[in-house]
Amino acid sequence: MKAKLNRVTEWFKQIRNKMSLKEIWNIFKAKLRGHVQYYGVSHNTTQVNKFLHEATKIGFKWLNRRSQRKSFNWEKFKLYIKLNPLPKVKIVHRLF
Repeated sequence: MKAKLNRVTEWFKQIRNKMSLKEIWNIFKAKLRGHVQYYGVSHNTTQVNKFLHEATKIGFKWLNRRSQRKSFNWEKFKLYIKLNPLPKVKIVHRLF
């Protein structure tokens, strides 16, 4: 999981100033949806949920570094997530 989170960090570093927030967020949601669909197997929901939480924290960190002025505080970021929701953790493939 650490390697996957490092890839999320590198992706945010590369993309943060090249696109608008809406475009970045849509791509980020698609990446997380793919992660949930691939790793969403029986008895793995806690790890998938942990990955989504950590990836969201990474997104908050790097989206705030788009300029010298902070774009979000945590409350504004939660509101943004509420208006543009991330995928939910679910079991896509039942192994048992």
